Formats: sequence, C-alpha cells, structure tokens
Amino acid sequence: MFVTSREQKLIQHFLKKGKLTISEMIELTGTSRRTLYRDLEKLQESLPLEITLENSADGYFLRGDLQQLEEARELVEYSVIERLNGELLFLIENKASIISITEYFGISQPTATNDLRQIEQVLLESELILERERGLKIKGREENIRSVLVSSIYNSCSIQELLTANFSENKVLEILDLEKFNIAHVAFEDSDLPEGLTDKVRVLMQLFLTAALLRLDRKQTVVADAGMKGYQPSKKALNFVNHLLTKVPIKGFTIGEIVYLASIYDILYFGFGRDILFMEKFDTDFSYKIRQLIDQVSTILEIKFGKDDRLYGLLYAHLKESDILPTLFSEKQNDFIKKIEIDNQKIYKAVKVALTEVFKKRFSEIEFAYVTLHFVATLERSDLVRPLRAALVTSEGLISCEFLMSDLRKNFPFLKKIELIQSSMKFEKSKYDVIFTTEKELNYLYVSRMMDQKNLDGLRQKLREIQQNKKVLRLDEDEVQKDFIDLNALFIVGNALVKGFEIKKITNKAVLSDVVTQIIHDVNPDDSGELVNLIKTRFQETHLAIPETEIALFHGVHSYIKTPIFKIYDLSEELEVIGMNRKLLKIKRSLLLLAPPKVPDYVAYLLGKISSSIIENKLYTTIYNSGNEEVIRELLRQIITEAIKTYGD
Repeated sequence: MFVTSREQKLIQHFLKKGKLTISEMIELTGTSRRTLYRDLEKLQESLPLEITLENSADGYFLRGDLQQLEEARELVEYSVIERLNGELLFLIENKASIISITEYFGISQPTATNDLRQIEQVLLESELILERERGLKIKGREENIRSVLVSSIYNSCSIQELLTANFSENKVLEILDLEKFNIAHVAFEDSDLPEGLTDKVRVLMQLFLTAALLRLDRKQTVVADAGMKGYQPSKKALNFVNHLLTKVPIKGFTIGEIVYLASIYDILYFGFGRDILFMEKFDTDFSYKIRQLIDQVSTILEIKFGKDDRLYGLLYAHLKESDILPTLFSEKQNDFIKKIEIDNQKIYKAVKVALTEVFKKRFSEIEFAYVTLHFVATLERSDLVRPLRAALVTSEGLISCEFLMSDLRKNFPFLKKIELIQSSMKFEKSKYDVIFTTEKELNYLYVSRMMDQKNLDGLRQKLREIQQNKKVLRLDEDEVQKDFIDLNALFIVGNALVKGFEIKKITNKAVLSDVVTQIIHDVNPDDSGELVNLIKTRFQETHLAIPETEIALFHGVHSYIKTPIFKIYDLSEELEVIGMNRKLLKIKRSLLLLAPPKVPDYVAYLLGKISSSIIENKLYTTIYNSGNEEVIRELLRQIITEAIKTYGD
C-alpha cells in the first residue's frame, strides 16, 4: 500500500490517538480546511477494502483491520529524470518488472511502459538490449552494463555525497546496496591517491570500483583479456589498482577485473591529457578512428580540420570518456540539441554521418551535438582551419581603428587579416569574406567602437554562418609570394622608422594648440594649419594620454605625410589634458605617430604594433615614459623584429 506523505502522517496519528478532530488534522498537515477534506477523500480511496474512514461527534477515526496499515509505505515523489535513472538501476539489479516499477515509483502502467521505451533507446546507444522474456533483463557486454550503471549513479547524486559516502537524503540510490559505496569510499580514503586528482575524477574512479563490487556480488564478472576490448593498461594504472584492492575486504577480483579497472583509470586519469603517443600504443584502433572522423568531416565539408593539432586530442578525450560514461537522460537535452543543430546545420549533419560510419555504432543525439561543438570550436579558435579575409570600412583614422581591429582579432581569431578602407573609397568587395563597418548607415556588418556583449553575440552568430556556409576565399600562389615580398618591405619600412626616430625638446606654452602646432611644424614646416587641426581634433576625441604616466600620443593620417613618422617631444611646460580614464593628468612628453592615407597591409600592421605597444603594454609604456632615446630605439627594433616574425601568421 502506497500513500502520500500527508496521508502517512494522518495514518500514523490515527493509529496512535484513535480519533482526530478537523483542527488537529489541519495543524498536523499544515493545510487549509478545503485541502484537508480532499486529502481525507483520497485517503479513503487508498485504504484497503477492509478499512474505512468514519466520522463521529468526537472526530474522525479508522475502523477495520488496522494492522494492515503498519505496512503502508510513503509514496516518494520523483522527478522524471530521477525516476528514469531509478528504473534503470532497478533493471541492472534484476529487480524490475512492470508491476514492481509501477508499485515502487507510484506510476501508472502506461507511464512505466513509456519509460521503458526511453530506457531501451539509451541501452541501444550503449550496445545493450532490454530483454522482455520472463521479466525484464538487460543483456550485453558486462563492461557496457557497468558504464551505464556508473553513469546512472553519477547522474543521481552529487559529488559531495560521493566524496562523503553520505546518501541519507538520496531517494534514488536506496535501490542499491549502499554498503558497497562505503567500501569503495574507505578504500580511496585509505590509499595514496595520484597527484593532481580532481574531485570529479576521483568520484568516477570510486564509482567504477563500486560498480565492480555491486556486479561481483551478483556473480557478474568481466572476462579475462576482454576488458576494454583487449586494450593493455599502463603500469601506473595497474599498480594503483593492485594497491587499491589491498584496501578492499572483498576478494575475488580476477585478472580480467583488475585489467578492466586499470584500463578505466587510464582513461580517467593516468593516460589522458599527458601523453597522447603513449595512449596510442595500447589503443591504435581508436586513435585511427579519430583520424578517420576528422578526415571524413573534412571531406564532406571541404574544410581542412586536420590543420588544428588540438582537435585530435580533444575528440580522443571526449569520445573515449563518453565510451565509458554514456550520456543517459537530461531534461535540457532537446533544447540543447536543437540549438546546436540549427546554429551549425552543415557541421551537425556531417558529424552525424561520419561518426556513425567510422565507429559503426549508435550514438545519441546529444553526443552528435557535443562532437559538433568540437568541430565548431576548431573553426573559431584560430585562423589555421578556415580563415576569413576581412575589411573594416570606416571614416575613422588608422590609429583609432587599430584598437578596434585588435579587439576583433582577439574575439575572432579566425580573421586572417583585416584591411582598413575609408568609407569614401571604392573597393572590390569580392576580395573579402566579411566586411565590417563603424558606420550604421552602410550595408555591412556593423561593429560599435565599444563592442558590447550584444554586438559581440550578433557578430559571432553572423561570422559563424559565413564561416560554415560560404566558400571562403583562399590565398593563391601570387598572394603567398606577395607575403614573402611583404616581409622584406616590412623590414625596410621598420628600419626607416628606427632611423628617423629621435627625441626633441620644444619650448611651449601650457596650451594644447601651441604644443601641437610646434610639433607639426617640426615635421612639416609648410603646414597651413590643416594637419595641426586634424591632430588636435583627433587627440580631443581619443584622449590618448596614458594614465599613471606623463606621456600622450598624438596621431593621424594625412596626405602631407609621405612615409610613416615616429618621434617623441619633451615639453618645457607641463600640459594638462584629459586622459584615457577621463581624468585630468599632466603630460611632459608627447609621442607622435603619423602615416600617409594609403599604406600597404604590412605598414598598417607595423604601425598597429607600435601604437599597441604605447597603449596596451605597461612595460613598454614605462620605457616610453622614461625618455631614454637609446632604450626606446632598442625597443622599436624589438617590436619591428617581432612584427616580421608574426606577420601573416
């Protein structure tokens, strides 16, 4: 007999006191009068036929063979996921039948039948079958049954419960023999655990030992030389398992069991993330399948994913772990899978085809989604696999936009190059995979100066569509040759900048216009005032005075300038200006960076490196602030050398 928690309270008090008034029952259950009357009606329906609920002037009471009520069991309320995991544990423990499931979980037969269909699908994905002849039993390889068992337990409790072996509040694991959990817990507590073992890995290792104890108790063993399909574990893993088993009071661990546990521990700790070559020695077949998977997805999509060295290791780790810890039930699976599939349709479809064909087994939809994310991440984390050629159309100047382009490259590393194009210029759009703009009225991909999260999310979604669905431009041989030529030209321009660099002293008034006028007349005595006004206006807009220093950067692009110029001017009078942090500060030194309106990519790249060194690198800023001409000249040489090394990468 199953009753709710409120019904159980009423029964216990009826047995104890005999009669209860309405007021007493309301206080006992903590409900309203209306709810109490409904509870009393349901209680009458739940009672055995031989027992009735009756009412008298003194209150309500039960009449009949009340001894039967001592066997009443409180109906535990389970979420859908808790119930599915509990039913799966019931099946693994060979306790399950339709009747036992309906009685234990308090559900109808149709609900139980529907649950079994879901469980059957999960089992098929782990190469197991649900046999329905003479009851309900799970059939298949013992290693797969243990993986499902561990995954179900792991999903039914918290890491803290497993670390402490305290399951007093866990209603799902009551199905199992909790003493086995305690034995595994004590064994790990008493053992010298490997260095750097995380809590998650520890509890998973502990759970696989628990699973072994539970299954051995039912005379279910892993066949010798068949554990983990014949893979040979590492000596470290074998030594650890042998040491661990000395702390376990239960004997009977065969060679097959020891090898199996060691192989699992290799996957969870001893082999992963340390030496992929070592792992391939005992699992070359799995390794080859990962290579095949990458090759097939690359062929289907015509994208060379193999260029990313990290993808292989990440896929190996993920698929190997999912092989021993399958994904079972999740309330969020459907929405998660749907979003991944919609956002990455081509990759999702290719992964689904390739994964099934290479591994010759069933995979869950959520597994397809996870593997898809690995391929998506490969596209987005660098420009190795599918770089995009980009342009930024703007009316802003080179230096101002360099920071914006730097942010774009930082957030979207797959942008190979970003060419700066003035909004008034005509250009060949077909040269670019994506065109950004700072002007809202232009029909390109808008990017705000501040690039807030909303703008970033919109850009990321659009760039993902372009990267996955568009035939991106490829560098032809002429362009590759041009890159080599650019490096030589970059070296020449860099040397010219170093040669022309100097620090000069000027006698100035403590007024911005006077400082700018003197500096510009030094580099261009014939200036009519146009360049002075440009530099002054640009500085008032950008406020590139560096906080915690005494320096400011004056910069601009103008047709009067024929070659890039970088100089520093020491001021005779301090100048009070607004800094980058929008606070007043006094400057004693001005850095000047000028360039022609049209410069090759390699020149723009070099000037961007110099401007970034002034603004973004605190060490370099300190060197500029020192005013030491020789040290600054050496710094410039270092920046130029680094630019030559990294240009085009």
